[in-house]
Amino acid sequence: MAMEITNNYNAYENIYAAQKKAVDSQKKTVENTEVKESAVKKSSNEEYLKSLQKQVPYMKLQIGSAVNTKNDGKVDVLDINPKLLEKMQNDPEAAQKYTQRIKDVEAAHKFVDNYLKSTGSTVICSHAYLDENGNYCNFTVSVRRDALNEKLRKEAAENAKKQIEKTRENARKKAEQLTEQLEEKAEEAKKTEDNQDQGSIVVVKSDTAQDKAENLLSEKLENADDGKIYLDNDDMQTIINAAKEEAQGQPDKVKNPVVAGNNFDMQI
Repeated sequence: MAMEITNNYNAYENIYAAQKKAVDSQKKTVENTEVKESAVKKSSNEEYLKSLQKQVPYMKLQIGSAVNTKNDGKVDVLDINPKLLEKMQNDPEAAQKYTQRIKDVEAAHKFVDNYLKSTGSTVICSHAYLDENGNYCNFTVSVRRDALNEKLRKEAAENAKKQIEKTRENARKKAEQLTEQLEEKAEEAKKTEDNQDQGSIVVVKSDTAQDKAENLLSEKLENADDGKIYLDNDDMQTIINAAKEEAQGQPDKVKNPVVAGNNFDMQI
């Protein structure tokens, strides 16, 4: 009787071992498949990235999932989320949209580098990141330095101060012009006998995209901690607009409508 119980116990053990082996084998097969699929996706992304790199030679493109601190010390490096690269490969519309986005980022980086150079600053570190939805963030470090003497350092500092003041002065002048135009239009509206014309739209020229970008960068520089500048998605869009305007060689022609006689707030 005891022998019969032992045999049954051994049989259960054998069944359990066989089932466990089958489960482990199936799990290993799934893991191997996932590893192979991941390797295929990585290889595909790397090849696709090479084709994108040819279109934006000013920047170094990499695959990454965040702003990578390993890029500290490098200039104009852009990490792109692998999911965004996969999306671009599988959707022609997404490919067109985000390829242009990457080109815009390149143009914006050129604009920032040139502006900082005009203030006597040197960019020693600049790396950025595009997430899976194409949103942008950036980390830049710049310093004001030269290899000659203190005189040149002072000149660079003065040039930077003049550049910032010039940007602010342009903004003040435009604000004064806008105020004068609004006052003139308001007086004309009061003199008009036809009350129906009082609600007419008066179009006045707004600040150009380049003015807005330079104001943004000058504020970033003034508030920079050890030359560290952070740009988010909204900041980059402002700079992209300026870079497009600069490439066209003329100020932005889009104007903001202002209703004569309305109250408005303005901050310089």
